[in-house]
Amino acid sequence: MTLPEHPLPEPDATDPVTRRALLAGAGAAAIVGLTQTATGAWQGQAPRPIAGTPVLPPRMRGLNLELSPGSLSPSIARELASWGVNTVRINFGTDMAAGTATKGVALRPTRAEPLAPYRNNLAMLKRFTAECSRLGVGVMLAASGVFGRDLVKLDDSTGGSFRTHIRPSLMQFWTAMAEELRDDPAIFAYDVFNEPNYTLRRERDGAIWYEQIMPEAIRRIRAINPHIWIAVMPWPWGFPGRYGSMPLLDDPAILYSFHDYAPHNFTHQGVGTIARGAVYPGILREYDSEMPRFWDKGALARSMQPAVDFARQHGVRMMATEFGVVRWAKGRDTWIADMVAILEDNGIDWLFHTYNTWNGWNPSFAPDAEQVGTYPTLFGGVNSPGHRTLLRHWRLNQRF
Repeated sequence: MTLPEHPLPEPDATDPVTRRALLAGAGAAAIVGLTQTATGAWQGQAPRPIAGTPVLPPRMRGLNLELSPGSLSPSIARELASWGVNTVRINFGTDMAAGTATKGVALRPTRAEPLAPYRNNLAMLKRFTAECSRLGVGVMLAASGVFGRDLVKLDDSTGGSFRTHIRPSLMQFWTAMAEELRDDPAIFAYDVFNEPNYTLRRERDGAIWYEQIMPEAIRRIRAINPHIWIAVMPWPWGFPGRYGSMPLLDDPAILYSFHDYAPHNFTHQGVGTIARGAVYPGILREYDSEMPRFWDKGALARSMQPAVDFARQHGVRMMATEFGVVRWAKGRDTWIADMVAILEDNGIDWLFHTYNTWNGWNPSFAPDAEQVGTYPTLFGGVNSPGHRTLLRHWRLNQRF
């Protein structure tokens, strides 16, 4: 069986700190208390974009794409456009992470070749964005599996591992990528870092992200491209409930974002060690460490409220850059319909996760379909209610 994109290790694992390493008890800790005095942050309303910044459509609705051999083909771009998708977010990383490395050889970035670990994926990306530009599909590029992320130690409460392996690599990545892609007409936004995290043990751990890494990455990008939109998300993992600690940034083109898989034990059932059988709506634990409670549309809306409040308070564009549920979850179609309705009712842009690579998240496959890591098209052959909900809303889109 091909490993899913988000398998979950035991809490003491030291795997790459992406959703692959999400702790089963992650929701137990609250990240609070950071004020809007972090470097690059300010109090007040967000400034307006400067002339030359890409004009966003009234609503961005689309999906995420992961990297694997052939996953960013021009034919995939055409399939997206035929559905009405106007925005796609690409979780970008090294050729090794994507399985596209030549002869399976891992390359290191150097001063002369800072994009050496990404060359095959970069070539695939450029072919894809050329077709997206022709079709009017906007592309958001997210730094995800960057060089060194697999060396970050989970639950390193000092933050030393995160600073050592992510900070220099991420700065090198964005400096080189912003220069390489500054004239690409399809790419309208850079997502600074996908699901920033290394621990949930202490409330103050997020300061490394808010005060050091995030503002520095933005400065690096802005030095090269003053017009690109920049997406940011709260520490940790981009949970919407963490917007109580998110600073408002004094930058003219910021997209604030979050990822929403609540309740986690429902949306991720059958992934890693999480048991199957949870039904939505119903009495559910968000994580194993939390008490069971009733989850329905109202509960989903309440869990998202901090992000909604932040957007309304500051007059900023808010975007759910990931939300999704495994296709075998009972009540999946209702969950998708409820999530989309909440996002639409609150004026939040959204990107579903996901239709490509591991097909466990793809609602156009039957619940009992074979699990595969790649598929020649996004459509799995089943016009399920969840798939129809997404299609109906994608077809409301205006193009970039």
